[in-house]
This record gives sequence, C-alpha cells and structure tokens, in this order.
Amino acid sequence: MIRSLVQQLLKNYQIYEFAVIWFEVRIFCMFVYLFKYYYIMKFNALILLFFIELFNINAQNLWRAPQEFKQLQNPLRDRISAIQKGQKIYKSLCASCHGDNGTGNPVMIKTLNPPPADLTTGLVQQQTDGEIFWKITEGRGLMASYKNMLSDEERWAVVSYIRKFEKKQTVVKQDNSTEKTNEVESFSFSQLINAKTTFIRQTKGFGFNIQHRFGAAKFDKNLIRNFLGLDLASNVRFSFEIPVSKRFMFEIGRTRYGKFYDLGTKYLLIKQTRNNRKPISVAFYENIALTTENAPQYSKHATFEDGRQFEYKFYHRLFYDTQLIVSRKFNDKLSGQIAVEFVWRNLTPYIKHPEEKAYVIAFPVSLRYKIGLTSAIDLEVMPNSHHKTMPISLAYEIASSGNHVFQITLTNSDRILTQNLFFNQTLHYPKDGFMLGFNLVRYF
Repeated sequence: MIRSLVQQLLKNYQIYEFAVIWFEVRIFCMFVYLFKYYYIMKFNALILLFFIELFNINAQNLWRAPQEFKQLQNPLRDRISAIQKGQKIYKSLCASCHGDNGTGNPVMIKTLNPPPADLTTGLVQQQTDGEIFWKITEGRGLMASYKNMLSDEERWAVVSYIRKFEKKQTVVKQDNSTEKTNEVESFSFSQLINAKTTFIRQTKGFGFNIQHRFGAAKFDKNLIRNFLGLDLASNVRFSFEIPVSKRFMFEIGRTRYGKFYDLGTKYLLIKQTRNNRKPISVAFYENIALTTENAPQYSKHATFEDGRQFEYKFYHRLFYDTQLIVSRKFNDKLSGQIAVEFVWRNLTPYIKHPEEKAYVIAFPVSLRYKIGLTSAIDLEVMPNSHHKTMPISLAYEIASSGNHVFQITLTNSDRILTQNLFFNQTLHYPKDGFMLGFNLVRYF
C-alpha cells in the first residue's frame, strides 16, 4: 500500500531528491524529541517507514556518459599501488551495494529498485575507463556523486580496481586519448559552516541549503532542562543557489532573525590546478540583504549624527557583504582558506551604541580536515574589527558525498547571515555556554 502511494507521488527525479532532504530532517527531529514526546515519536516512525519505502523506488533511464568522457584514459591503469588504493576505497564506499566481488550485495539487490549493477558483466566491463570514471564522479539517484568527496586520483584508482574483477565477457579495447582534468576543488560545497568558499557547482541544477542554530546552552541547572539549548528559540536560514556557468552563480535566501531576504553572487576568478601552475583558487562574493522587520520606534525629534532630521527610509533596511576568498587544497585531507570581508549597514543606532560603526572588516579563516572517506572536521575563526564579536564555529560532517552534506555544528553565535553575525555580540566560552545546530546542503 505504501509503495503504491509513493509511486503515485513520485512524478519525477527532483521530487525524489526533495524527499531525501525531508527524510534527513525528520531523522534529526526524531533525535531532538527522543526524550520528550512519545506520540511524536510514533508519528516520526510512520514518516520513516514512508521514506524508507521511497528509497526503494528510483526511476532511471538508460545511463550514458557524455561523449567527451568516453575518450578519457585512466592514467593509473594497471598500477599496483593504484589498484590497492582503489580496493580500500571500494571496500569502504561501494561494497555495501555492489558486493565485495562486484556481483552485488544480495540484500541490496532485493531491496533497491533498480538493483546495484553487477560490475563483472560485459555491460559494465565493455564501457571505457572514462565512462566508469564519469559515473563514479557524477552519480545518479541512490548512487552518490563522488566528485567532491574523492579526488581525481582516487576515482581513477577505483576504476583500476573495478577492472580487476573477473569478467564474464570480453572487454572492448579503450581509446588512447590522454585528455585529463587538471583542476582541483579546494572545498566540496559553496559554504563551510557560515563562511562562503570558492566552490561553484559545475553541473546543471541547483543547491538547497538549511542552516539551523539552537539557543544558548549554559553550564548551569538548566543545561539538561533546556535539552542543550534545543528547547530554546532558534534561528534558521533557507537558501537556494543556482550555478549560471562554471565560474558564476547566484543565491537567494531567507533568515529568521532580522527577517532578512538576501541575494548573493559569486564569481570564480582563479581555480587551483594539480600541477600548481595555479596554486590557489580565488573567488569574489557579493551579497545584499534586506531586513523586513518593523521600522524602529524613534522620536519625532530624532536626528542623524550630523544634526539632520531623521526619517526612516527604505535604503536604511539594506546591508551589504563583499568578500575576496582565497583557498587551497593542500592534500587529499586538508583544505584551507582565508577571506578579506567588508560588511556595511546603511543605518547605525548611534545613541544606544555611540562606539558602533557602520562597517566591519573581517578576515575569516577556515579549515577542513578529512578524518575518513565520508567524514570531516571543519573549523572557522572570524577575527574582525568589531570589539564585541569573535565568531568561532566547529562542525563534524557525519555523512557527506558530492551531492549532499550534513553537519552538526558547535558555535558561539546564533546569527547566520554575516551582515547580522558581525553586529551582534558572541558568547564567551565557558561563561556564556555554547550553541548547537546543524547544516544541510543538497544539490539537485
């Protein structure tokens, strides 16, 4: 019954992808309410059953690689070290569905629709190395994209290992083209925790981002009572990012605190190359935000600092953020970046805070260190010219691939949009406690 209902709802591929996001959010909410509401847990269990069944459905057409990828030649073909490396990656990421020997996991074959491919058959082995490489890179449906989780070398190593499976049919000889991509992605997604990165999605489609910050959890008697701050007021930002080209994208978002609507653009000026002819990636980012909160209450005798009569105008609602971002991928595990950031607001409350300025200059520093093929530790420190703010954030990626990432965050501010983040005081550890949260990014 559930299966037939889901098949009726599943009209196209993008509905399936949105369902994946909702499924992940519901899992997180289940843990939030685990110790609180029994009946909510029962409802969430039904939601889980619904989406587990959804995972069993995936209507795919014949999967063909673009013509240009068919000509790619594996630079690591028949290298023993590459085969060994590919075996390690395959056992970690691929064997759960395709089986240890490539013939498919019997459980997954019965569960998934369509079932995982038998990698030993001629249907797979007659494909060129470039075709297999492209499919590992891009992924489709339930098979994740590994474009940003695995380096080019790691993906070629997996191709080399797949070639060592026993073949049931004769393999077609490969073309001898030597075309090879030399560019390197410093980061896998367009933002790390709060900071923007130099990454721009290279394929068609769009990205959907959720950033959520719970209330402050202080080290006092209310720490458990407030469930580590999860029971308190929280901030959330939803945003969509749309790549226009390989070097240009724009985003639109909405943030709860400040009731901000924002529009941003990013342009990739330089992209790092493997041969270090271009040792860094450089991107320019610009964002304009509009607060839709009620106009502030002020006296009819209020004036500007220079004595002019004050009148609240539309442009007083605008905030701006300009960044020049420089990043580098140092090796397969470590990536880092630094940015020069200028944030401006058109209205500053002078009487309440005469020391406040209309601008903040910041130098955010970000690091990402992979601790496994599917996990990483992220760190952000944002020194800036504001005397009361020093945003510091730590995140643990518990599941990541080329199409999505889920992070659990630990921060000292519940502000998300940088136009709001730098103008609000941050918490001081350990006196003021900490704030938990999560980020979810999904590309379609």
